[in-house]
Amino acid sequence: MKWLVRCFMIPALLIPSALLAAKNYRIVVLPFDKINKEKNLELETLSIGISETLSGALSNINNFIVIDTYRVKKYLLQNAEFSQAIGVIEDRNIERLRKLTQEKLEGDYLVYGSFYKIGNQINLDAKFLNVETGAVIKAASVHGFYPDKIFELQEDLAKKLTGAINGTLNERQTENMNEFINSTSNYLAYQYYIQARVEHLKYNVKDYPQALALYKKSLAKDPGFALAWAGMCEVNALWGYQIKYAGGPYKPMLEQAITNGLKAVELGRNLYQTHRALSLAYANNDDFNKARVAIEQGYALNNRDPEILFVKATVTNYGYKEMGNPGTESNKYIMQCLSINPELIVARWSLAYSLAILGKKDEALTEYEKIVKINERHAPSLHNIALIYYDKKDYRSTIQYALKAVASDPDTPQHYYTLGLAYYGNKSWADAEKALHEAIKRKPDYPDAIYTLAGALYLQARYREARDAYAGVLKLKPDYPEARKWMKISEDMMKEK
Repeated sequence: MKWLVRCFMIPALLIPSALLAAKNYRIVVLPFDKINKEKNLELETLSIGISETLSGALSNINNFIVIDTYRVKKYLLQNAEFSQAIGVIEDRNIERLRKLTQEKLEGDYLVYGSFYKIGNQINLDAKFLNVETGAVIKAASVHGFYPDKIFELQEDLAKKLTGAINGTLNERQTENMNEFINSTSNYLAYQYYIQARVEHLKYNVKDYPQALALYKKSLAKDPGFALAWAGMCEVNALWGYQIKYAGGPYKPMLEQAITNGLKAVELGRNLYQTHRALSLAYANNDDFNKARVAIEQGYALNNRDPEILFVKATVTNYGYKEMGNPGTESNKYIMQCLSINPELIVARWSLAYSLAILGKKDEALTEYEKIVKINERHAPSLHNIALIYYDKKDYRSTIQYALKAVASDPDTPQHYYTLGLAYYGNKSWADAEKALHEAIKRKPDYPDAIYTLAGALYLQARYREARDAYAGVLKLKPDYPEARKWMKISEDMMKEK
């Protein structure tokens, strides 16, 4: 982002000298408040873009942990206790902001600001605040032409903001940061990238198409934008994995993820985001040796990024047989990840899934429920909660969560199959039949769903239909002895009837 922060190539970068050899410090960077009240997508994107650029640059620095923007939005910007415009905080509201930052995010430092545009002029204001003391370490303001001078203005703002703070970057940090801030020089490419990240980080199947479309628009403006290639890679890897789980044609998307990831690394070898993305793509393609090599490179660049720690935990022992066991390497990394960002859904889901595989069903249930509190429509968690209740033979709760999974993701056949099993266990044969038909409609070669459907038909005394369904199972899976047995029983019942 040459245009955004050439300013960060200065030696003093928000690093008090006392912090350099000390513990990790949590930095909360707020979106810059747009004072202009009219709707303007370009300016609204700039609001997020300034904070994302600051966050990305700061994340390369030792001892600095930048709080995830989703959590900042949830606990500060949307919190009923503090609904004032962040960039124009009044003195009487600062205490509430500090309290929320400490209690909800455990933040140590806060970067916030505002901007407003009049005609072709724009003004930017910013502050860097110590959360514990409430002291504003530095305040700065710049103004000039927009958009022609936006790059120079942000450079001037950063120099004023950080000029009084001592600190240095080592050679590797400087190299990494320079590559981050020079990833693109195209303003529109970065705007599309920011919009794509917003959709990407929802981790919802329904939002992945929009994320990909926006990443593609970003790359159309700048084909050399490494971060956009990394974003494409991660979305294809995540979405492809969901398609694989649903039994759909997943290979093209997962293979595309590797292609995107290799391109990202080629263009941004010193960006931890590119190695993280490529590792995730390799892992979801079951190429764990390459996944481990890629994540080690990302980890060497940034060992505090929660998404890096999540991928490292996953590929350390893929199969989830260690992640839920304290004392293992995989558990160490996933717990480090969740200590930094306890609401990183993909990480907590992996931990929950591992606990379930290890037979720790109640612990797994607790973790899945935490995810649903973060995102009540997270279909994989809703479905796995349903499976745990089914295992407990609590069919009413199974039905409740399976229905929620179906509502959140109506394209995945397994959700209907679990719903059908629950209705079957509850002896609601007609409801089971309906749900199982929906599963089979989405996945015609689904022998278990067809077998259960045959049972529901048999129990409704519809023996001919049951026999035909059992025969359908045997066409797909000839070595299904129970299907052969019940097909014969159905035929006998037809004769008696």
